[in-house]
Amino acid sequence: MPSKIWQPNKTGLTSRITLVILLVAVLSAASSGVIAYLISRNQFAQYVDRFSVNMVQRYARMTENYYLANGTLEGLQDVMAAGRPGRGPGHMMGTPANNMMMERRLLITDPAGIVVADSEDLLVGSQPAPNSKSYSSYPVEVNGQAIATIQIFSPLKRGLASLENSYLSEIRKYIAQAISLLALAALLVGLLLARRITQPINTLSSAIHEVARGNLGVRVDCLGDREFRELAEDFNRMAEKLNSHEENRNTLFANIAHELRTPLSIMRGNLEAIQAGNLEMTDAVKSALVDETIRLTRLVKDLEIIGQAEAGQLALNLEFITGDEISEALFPLQLSMEEAGIAFRFSAEPGLRPFKADRHRLLQVLINLLTNAMRHVPENSGKIELSLQQLPQNIEFRLQDNGPGISAEDIPHLFERFYRVDESRSRESGGTGLGLAIARSYVEAHGGSIWVESPPEQGACFIFTLPR
Repeated sequence: MPSKIWQPNKTGLTSRITLVILLVAVLSAASSGVIAYLISRNQFAQYVDRFSVNMVQRYARMTENYYLANGTLEGLQDVMAAGRPGRGPGHMMGTPANNMMMERRLLITDPAGIVVADSEDLLVGSQPAPNSKSYSSYPVEVNGQAIATIQIFSPLKRGLASLENSYLSEIRKYIAQAISLLALAALLVGLLLARRITQPINTLSSAIHEVARGNLGVRVDCLGDREFRELAEDFNRMAEKLNSHEENRNTLFANIAHELRTPLSIMRGNLEAIQAGNLEMTDAVKSALVDETIRLTRLVKDLEIIGQAEAGQLALNLEFITGDEISEALFPLQLSMEEAGIAFRFSAEPGLRPFKADRHRLLQVLINLLTNAMRHVPENSGKIELSLQQLPQNIEFRLQDNGPGISAEDIPHLFERFYRVDESRSRESGGTGLGLAIARSYVEAHGGSIWVESPPEQGACFIFTLPR
């Protein structure tokens, strides 16, 4: 027989919260009720005991005075019935006995056990069977001699238990009613509180399921308590990033396909023309095929570099570099700028200390930024300035040009792969769109950061820092 598969508890959070609140409220109320009941019962028992003792003391004095005055207990029933003790030497003055006996049955017996006084005048002259469960006995002595025994009905045992139980049952009834009302109130409060807590969670859960199904455009309202608002904001930011990454991925695939399609189409067209005999294999055709192959190779290599940098697998060969070495390495590019009529100026802060960097990758960053600036400065009047400044923790590179600048809408996307400010710019003059993405990857691999500033009509200024 196959074993039963364990399944998680499917009880909803709303039910659990409501049940917990209800249990806590009922247990608290029940505990308080039991404690109140026990305290009330104890206090009531003490009151009954004090009242009984007070009655015994009163009738003990009455019996002693009657015995001293008359030398016998005969006729004590008349005194009890009359509601006052006998008159004579040393008689007791006090409250009428019947006022004290309204709630207590009391018997007075002589040493032989014969009843000489009965608060209900039923057993006078008889010898009732002792019932220790119903009565409490108190001896009465005169000069050390027992003259009588007072038996008072014990409300704590059986006789007045009905009155006591009636009182205590009323207390129990009120406590039970209070617990019931409190349980009902706790149930309503629990339902409302649980719904308030679970509603944003359910909304967020539905949104998470939508994201899992691929709907990355779903968002949730930031409502409820502070924790739920923060959770909703975090979810919205996560969904926004996922959506952005998905759009970037789709854009990346489309751009890669487009970048590959152009050289492949040229190569295929030329090869098909050669195969059909419509094109001769001249040096120009060979050169065109080689150029397209080089373009494809460079594109694949650039993508590989960006992938390695983003995965943290880009190896760096760190060595000390000076400002003069950077200036010398950029000299060939400076000649190209002079031929294009672009004025280039390099400056380094006096006293700039050597800093550690990967020489090859740092020069590639500078070449990418400079070639990008060369494409955008005015012909025959372009100006590009590269300056190095030593900061307390970093080395700052600033590359300023006098081009048209960059719009605020383009700046956030400037370092994305295949992004071009001017979409109409051809691949021949605009490159593959990976130069700035590679520059950012190299800078971040060094532990630095790169950004661009472009005030209106002041050109563009690319800035990046490297740790010292």
